Amino acid sequence: MPKLHPVSRLLRGAVLLAAALSWMACERRAPSFLETKGGGGDFRILLPSEPQDLDPNSTRDELSLVLAPNLYGRLVMLDADARLRPDLAASWDVGQGGLEYTFHLRGGVRWHDGRPFTSADVRWTLEHLAGKPSFAAETIRRIAAIDTPDERTVVLRLRERWAPLLATLAGDGTFILPRPGPRRLAGGHEVPVGTGPFQFAEWVPGQRIVLTANRSFYRPGPFLDRLVYLYEPDSNRSPERLAAGQADYAVLRPSPAQLPRLARDPRLRVVTSPVDGRYYLAFNLRRPPFGDLRVRQAINHALDRPALLERALYGYGAAAYGFYTPAVAWAYSPDARAPELEPDRARSLLDAAGLAPDARGVRFSPGLLVADITPFQDIARVAADQLRAVGIAVRLESVTGPEWMVKGLKRHDFDMTLIGGRQGPDPESLNMRFGSRSLAQPMGYANPAFDAALAEGARALDLGRRARAYFRAQEILARDLPIAPLAEAVQVTICRREVTGLPTVEGQGLVPTHEYSLVRVARAAASSGGPP
Repeated sequence: MPKLHPVSRLLRGAVLLAAALSWMACERRAPSFLETKGGGGDFRILLPSEPQDLDPNSTRDELSLVLAPNLYGRLVMLDADARLRPDLAASWDVGQGGLEYTFHLRGGVRWHDGRPFTSADVRWTLEHLAGKPSFAAETIRRIAAIDTPDERTVVLRLRERWAPLLATLAGDGTFILPRPGPRRLAGGHEVPVGTGPFQFAEWVPGQRIVLTANRSFYRPGPFLDRLVYLYEPDSNRSPERLAAGQADYAVLRPSPAQLPRLARDPRLRVVTSPVDGRYYLAFNLRRPPFGDLRVRQAINHALDRPALLERALYGYGAAAYGFYTPAVAWAYSPDARAPELEPDRARSLLDAAGLAPDARGVRFSPGLLVADITPFQDIARVAADQLRAVGIAVRLESVTGPEWMVKGLKRHDFDMTLIGGRQGPDPESLNMRFGSRSLAQPMGYANPAFDAALAEGARALDLGRRARAYFRAQEILARDLPIAPLAEAVQVTICRREVTGLPTVEGQGLVPTHEYSLVRVARAAASSGGPP
């Protein structure tokens, strides 16, 4: 696994999804100030906008996922090293050759409204998700039947053996909801009822959402009295509000150019951690000359990835050469690598492909479709500069995020495009990114051997066999080069200096961006004169 930048890390871009950390935080780290002294107080969190709703399994609004782990639980969860841990299920068994999963639920768990949590809630949630737009749609599709022999047992029977099941149950779209009961509204929204460490208190439209501690939570904590979510759409103002003491923690996407200055501010802390997000150039293989492997090889040879990391991302992250995220270490092949920087080799390959330079030194002028979000624009500009050095005169085509979805993903109206986002918590995501039948794969890439390797990885229950299958898939990608890997992302958290106990991890395992519970965040009240 490549070593991430030793001083600073990059904010992960695009879709920000991962798994909860509070269980391991309880087990592995020394207690923070408030955990040993009694804790309490408010923790104020800045969001870039107001959530549309608090449905944790909806695909409508990513911001709901920031609050979801504090309100709800899942059957299982992932720790910082992408290992499965109990959540609402205390344990589980796998039988029938991988076709049957039996979950033994925790006893004594109650919903925030006092009703007992039972297997009927799990069954209702999974059946309710069937046929609906959901991050868990592929997981739900794999389930043939759900049995609940008693109140603390759930049996899932699969249509076929599918090893990613447990990891995907720990992912997005799988928060367990209560069976429908009396509905209560607040601020025009239905009041959410979960089993998580905090429960809903109020929603003042346009101002704040407040959660209060669930003192009946089934794991240690919470160690705070309230979570107060505030809104600040201007990412430049969020650090100012933190420094001024108006908030304690920010969920924001700052420009990497801001981070060195923020790290020097004595009032703030910039905390960085590896994540499973990455950036890459995707080629439209339907359009010439990108169907020619030599052209794709040349583009990879023309890219100076360490320089791109420094110029576009200010050193926050790592240069990317592989074809899967190194954050999921067991599934990452360090030997499947993109071509290294060799500009002369790039020029020779372009000559061989019939793309000789004209009088101005221009070989061809492809478009590069890029969404107008941070830090995609900076990455695209630096990559374009590097490609011009070998005669590829890139034309930047900047569009909004929704426009990119239409042009890039639906119409495939691009030559090259910049893509970012998560690739964990399971290598099954390679199917979505590169599988020939994936609707989310815009390149037009198809290789039966690659599809077969992914299918083998999904069927195998032994982790070693799964790893070998996914290593083979990455080797195929390294030969075919439907993309040019650019950079590995990292998570950046900005908070007030006196905030302690953030659930970050010193190692290089999978670390979530927002998909952890703030039960472990404690504010050192003695440093600031008391709770805010």
